[in-house]
Amino acid sequence: MTDEPTRQDPTAAAADRHGWIGTEVVRTRFGDFAFENGYPTREAAGALLDQLVFNRAVEVYLTQIPPVAVIETRRGFREFGAATPQQVLIWESMMDAQTLLLTANTETVYGLGFLDLRGDGPTVLEAPARMFGNAMDFLQRFLVDVGPLGPDKGEGGKYLFLPPGYDGEVPDGYFVVESPTFNVIFGLRGFKVDGKNDQAVALMKQLKIYPLSRAGDPPPMEFLDGSGQQIDTIHTDTFEFYEQLAGMVEEEPAEVFSPLERAHMASIGVEHGKPFAPDPQRRQLLGEAARAAAAIARANTFASRDPETYFYKDRQWQAVTDVPYTFVRDGVLLLDRRSWVYYMALGNDPAMMAKSVGAGSQYQWTYRDADGDFLDGARDYVLRIPAEVPVNNFWSVVVYDALSRSELRNDQPLPSVSQYTGPRANDDGTVDLYFGPSMPDGQASNWIQTVPGRGWFPIFRAYGPLEPYFDKTWKLNDIQKR
Repeated sequence: MTDEPTRQDPTAAAADRHGWIGTEVVRTRFGDFAFENGYPTREAAGALLDQLVFNRAVEVYLTQIPPVAVIETRRGFREFGAATPQQVLIWESMMDAQTLLLTANTETVYGLGFLDLRGDGPTVLEAPARMFGNAMDFLQRFLVDVGPLGPDKGEGGKYLFLPPGYDGEVPDGYFVVESPTFNVIFGLRGFKVDGKNDQAVALMKQLKIYPLSRAGDPPPMEFLDGSGQQIDTIHTDTFEFYEQLAGMVEEEPAEVFSPLERAHMASIGVEHGKPFAPDPQRRQLLGEAARAAAAIARANTFASRDPETYFYKDRQWQAVTDVPYTFVRDGVLLLDRRSWVYYMALGNDPAMMAKSVGAGSQYQWTYRDADGDFLDGARDYVLRIPAEVPVNNFWSVVVYDALSRSELRNDQPLPSVSQYTGPRANDDGTVDLYFGPSMPDGQASNWIQTVPGRGWFPIFRAYGPLEPYFDKTWKLNDIQKR
């Protein structure tokens, strides 16, 4: 009698070759999960499916920072008293640190407001001549420039914003803007004249906003002064982020989000036409995901590994370069680059990212000193700005709080130094700016106070940058410890 040859199980051989999960414990960085005969145990299945929801919630947070930042800005405005399109906020004495607004500057007069195309229908924004501004939809996507870069070419005119799906009659005499969202945010900017704000403020107060249906009898405008007022427009790092997103999703057409975005949001309970009502267990999971996502967002913004985020190859300064304003390049959404910008900034305009020699503005910022260490509010630093800054207009340096990404609240009226403030230059034309908790002797005009226990970062703005700025024959020095 002979032994029969041993049969090899072809499925087992394939499992070995493909690495299929059989009876084993799968060990991952987010937990260990037991499987039996290819099936997850009851405990493993529950934990893995919760992890899937957690992962989706993190992605939702990172992808939806732009719209939530806008809806939180509207919330802050409403709490302050600007609740209708006719109520426009103007920072008449410049934006100061009392207002929490992502990386606003201290050199231009701001005016901000919202349109409600669902409630008002087609809406007219009537801009005076020489007005500078733009409008975005509720996903922070650029719609139109107002002023010299817009269709009115600086001559002023009537902009007619149409709501999604509008198929009514459009009268002549308007610059027509079709918005994919019912809510629209607009921003205005004005510049000092002879060191004063009054002309810029007076120009903004000529703005008119009214429903097209009331063109013959427009409602009165109300302008609220935001200077020196505690206004909070920053989104949260908590479960509330998803609540704000759910409210915005319900207000807007479902189609403004891509199918993949909608799938991710639906998987955590955020869906157009359905209430967002997670049970306590799901609410806790989403709260944990929001904290993790915010931590990732901060790492992505403050400690990016992407070499393209740096303006110079050999220095710490960062900037948006070689990226379309849509953050889509070669058909690919640069998601991490978009989150890198929008976690610390509000606003989108092609002119902000385009190379315009002698016009517009460009920005550089850094979170680190020359040694690569994060900037610490308890330490003393110096930045030497090289002579002959290549700008057609002026330069400025504004300091921001790493916590809020808004102007740093210190004991100074404004946390900034610029050509407007008259810093003292060295004999060779360079300018030394000092940062630290205490003012160095004799440096009142060249010092920005920092706060112990708070990380901070500066933004260098070049208004009307010239070619040496772009070709980098003029380069900012790194910030040095003192």
